Amino acid sequence: MKKQDIVTHYESYSVWLESIKDLGRENWVKPVSDGKWPVAAVVAHLLFWDKYSLEQRFPFFKEGAVLENYPDFQSVNDAAGEYAKKHAQLEIIEELLSVRSQFLQMLQGMSEEKLDTAFKIGRTSLTVRDYFADFIEHDIHHKKQIMHAAGISV
Repeated sequence: MKKQDIVTHYESYSVWLESIKDLGRENWVKPVSDGKWPVAAVVAHLLFWDKYSLEQRFPFFKEGAVLENYPDFQSVNDAAGEYAKKHAQLEIIEELLSVRSQFLQMLQGMSEEKLDTAFKIGRTSLTVRDYFADFIEHDIHHKKQIMHAAGISV
């Protein structure tokens, strides 16, 4: 995946996030499928993990760095779910868009070579490029869930 592919993803995902500002309340609180989170919690989940990346990962991506393992996924996801219950749809989406804008600014200043910076998270070796690719897959997965829940064709 080239830098421009990553940039294009974040730009187009931001356009899509703008579009779900118009999602009605019924769809915003609707579970993405039986027994799953509501759309609101999924968007807050994206926000929480993006903020985590921005604050706890990106500043430490240095060649050969060994970063601590991810925090407990369930506790972060539970916190995102609670956040979704207490905050308005537009507020959550705007906050996520703001974080995504910071991702894009950071990416614009990054060379193709910088994307090949190798480091470890716990025992897992990866590059900055790999990290972005994983989160892009994560984005696509949740977009499909939200679109399905809202009855919008993907």
